[in-house]
Amino acid sequence: MDSAPPRAARRDALVASISTRLAAIAGAVLLGLFLVNVAQIAVRPIMGGWIWVNDLSRLLVTWVIMIGASAAIGLREHLLVDFVVQRAPARFRTVCALVVRVAEIGIGFILLVSGATVAMSRMDIQYIQLGIPTGYAYLAVPVLGFFMVLFGVLMSLQGTQQPDVAEDGEVK
Repeated sequence: MDSAPPRAARRDALVASISTRLAAIAGAVLLGLFLVNVAQIAVRPIMGGWIWVNDLSRLLVTWVIMIGASAAIGLREHLLVDFVVQRAPARFRTVCALVVRVAEIGIGFILLVSGATVAMSRMDIQYIQLGIPTGYAYLAVPVLGFFMVLFGVLMSLQGTQQPDVAEDGEVK
């Protein structure tokens, strides 16, 4: 009996579990961002607002985007994953899915290495109002790269291949 399908299913389940947690983290950070900005709007007429909210908002938006993108890739909801493979002819879908996967891993590796380099170089530049390094915002880029590489290696190609669909919506 072949153990590859159960192993691939376990890896896909692990990726889905990690991705679901990442989506929850991104949602929590987005909620925090929303609440801080609503509070800023509420206190602005009373005490002139908080000057640090702009810096914090920029930091949190960056993390929401990168963590959310990581979750989308792991949950197979990222545009590139579906768009390119679904438009390939049926007999080339597996090859196309493999090429897309290799491209994703390559891009993830570039983001991981280059993002870490940029983040480290930005650690000497402070957010004026927060007093923390701007490198913390840039660290979100290598985090996305890490999850792109991890998910690209762990995820099976199963689920990225869809049946041929004609323009009228009929399955070929």
